[in-house]
Amino acid sequence: MAAVDRRLETLVVEDDVHFRQTLLEFLHELGHDASGAGSVREALEAFDGQAPDLLLSDIRLPDGDGVELMRKVRHAHPGTVVLVMTGFATVNSAVEAMRDGAADYLPKPFSMAQLRLAIERAFETRRLREENAELRERLERNGGRARLIGNSPAMQRVLAMVERLRNIDSTVLITGESGVGKELIVEALHDGHARRRNHRLVPLHCGAIPKDLIESELFGHVKGAFTGADRDKIGRFEHADGGTLFLDEIGTMPLELQIKLLRVLQTREIQRVGSSRTIPVDVRVIAATNEDLRAKVERGEFREDLYYRLNVIPLHVPPLRERRSDIPPLAAHFVRRAAERLGVPLREISRATIARLMAHDWPGNVRELENALEYALVMSGGAREIEPSALPPELDGGARPEIAPEVEVTPEGIDFHDVVSSVERNLILQSLELAGGNKARAAQLLDLKRTTFVEKLKRIERETS
Repeated sequence: MAAVDRRLETLVVEDDVHFRQTLLEFLHELGHDASGAGSVREALEAFDGQAPDLLLSDIRLPDGDGVELMRKVRHAHPGTVVLVMTGFATVNSAVEAMRDGAADYLPKPFSMAQLRLAIERAFETRRLREENAELRERLERNGGRARLIGNSPAMQRVLAMVERLRNIDSTVLITGESGVGKELIVEALHDGHARRRNHRLVPLHCGAIPKDLIESELFGHVKGAFTGADRDKIGRFEHADGGTLFLDEIGTMPLELQIKLLRVLQTREIQRVGSSRTIPVDVRVIAATNEDLRAKVERGEFREDLYYRLNVIPLHVPPLRERRSDIPPLAAHFVRRAAERLGVPLREISRATIARLMAHDWPGNVRELENALEYALVMSGGAREIEPSALPPELDGGARPEIAPEVEVTPEGIDFHDVVSSVERNLILQSLELAGGNKARAAQLLDLKRTTFVEKLKRIERETS
């Protein structure tokens, strides 16, 4: 990760004078301007002047709560990046601080290397969010349809790739499980292209068209080309001329048609079925698949030359279970949209419901989440908030992760150490996934010291290597 490339104005709020001085000296060594405060009152007085770029604050202060200080600062100066630290690490305080806008959470004791990494990560995330906000604003100004929602590092990387591909005509292959939102990425790529967004975005689901009709759908046909062809027909390539052709589930395209598609991608010319006349087309092609095309190539089910022609710019959209921090903003968006469409009152989502949503693995990804929130909104009736009981049955308790499964001792006996080791391994890996890979937060979820957690994780890695 790149270091912060500018001098930061930083305020350190810490009542321990010696630790505060250590932090100030370290920040000065990094080349930043840093000043200190020992209480909420002193911090708010400092904010009467120019707002600093970074607030590094303890949660427990002599005259108040660091989380409340953070809320006031964020309200008055939304551009300030906030890092919170505490020696009283609890999951609740971490969740509360992160929900209210903290960029990261540092449990004491932490090293200066950890602090430096947290600062770099926070400002890199802010940079990506600012770039992606500009992209969203451009899309809205230009009639864009895509609603790209998500602040997770994984989604920020996707959005950054969309930004880099703006006004680029390279062929893109989007991969990802069903329901992750590949169509929204296609819309963003099309709507962000200055020249093509004023032309059509034409989709074709390659698996939804009968095998004997897909060639005509792609390239069109002339009258009399086959039985039932009683008039000339323009295909999807011609409809998309000047714009974008989206080939969804490209892995289902018949092999005999793949060679014809390859030829069009190479020559930028099409021939209608039943005609020998070539027609030039100016089309950007974006393909998507939820299959492993490389594996299909090895099995002889997909042409290797077409695979490389399509895979010029690969763009992978991660499943929702790998970007759980995107669930709360997505859930709020889906509830708001469903309330508007159905004409029912908007409901807040309770913390318990958010926790239940975060625990589910979402095999149907974003599409499943959207359906679940519409169901919950309808089932909430006149309640003020959407509670877990309103969720679909598969989420109402049944899908919660099993923390300590019941183990029965058989007449033959069991290996006690193997069972305990298995449970411990599952807990370590579950907490690491829920914490997004952050070992400190994962340790907090299990009420372990970070050093203990890291040692257990290293042992698991050794055992599985």
